[in-house]
Amino acid sequence: MVIERKIIEENLKNTSIAEYLAKYLERVGFGGVDIKRSPLGTRIIVKVETPGLVIGRKGRSIRELTKDLGETFNIENPQIEVEEIKNPELNANVMAHRTASDLERGYHHRRTAYKILRKIMDTGAKGAEIVISGKLSGGRSRTVRFTTGYLKKCGEPAQRLVDRGYSIARLKLGVMGVTVKIMPSDVILPDEVYLIEEKEDKGEDIIIKEEAKKEIKKEVKKEAKEEIKKEVKKEAKEEIKKEVKKEAKEEIKKEAKEE
Repeated sequence: MVIERKIIEENLKNTSIAEYLAKYLERVGFGGVDIKRSPLGTRIIVKVETPGLVIGRKGRSIRELTKDLGETFNIENPQIEVEEIKNPELNANVMAHRTASDLERGYHHRRTAYKILRKIMDTGAKGAEIVISGKLSGGRSRTVRFTTGYLKKCGEPAQRLVDRGYSIARLKLGVMGVTVKIMPSDVILPDEVYLIEEKEDKGEDIIIKEEAKKEIKKEVKKEAKEEIKKEVKKEAKEEIKKEVKKEAKEEIKKEAKEE
């Protein structure tokens, strides 16, 4: 039970850190946090839309944030890394905050939801969903759901491939909750199967065979010429040797007669 309690305490601590950072970095486009613990310390990777505002001038802001995290949550040697979000429109946390911000400014919830959905789909998402709950109109609270595209709702793909974000809009009538789900375009679903057909082009095969034959003929001719040259040289050497021997014998005979 000790291990289970430790795991639960760490998860609760991680959730508290994420909520603290979401509130602290709300204006710079907070997109999520990854917490990794090691013997050297706790590595906290913060994903934001504008990293320059988090780092501050000469790193002053990030040093203050590191100090606050260490003191508030009793973290030993915290190390904060800031990562820029390449496509903010595909980050559910960023889009949830934008939706809540528009609601706080007084925009109608339908207009806001459809505008955010259009931005998400224009960026290339497969599907998206926005759920707004609270006192939208009148005294009773209700929930409105806006969806577009294709989005997994259940199973392991829905947990692994769908990005979720949550934010709160504080209005005069009360608090509104905003939940955003996004399925990016680069995900590969388990039920997506692609068949690749093998194309057989007989004309290309014939051309390749003919070219191969020509190359083989050239190599055979070259080898045959070299062999013929060797044989001719060998025969010529033998004939020259015979002639030289014959001439040498005649000269010897002449010299013998003269003596």
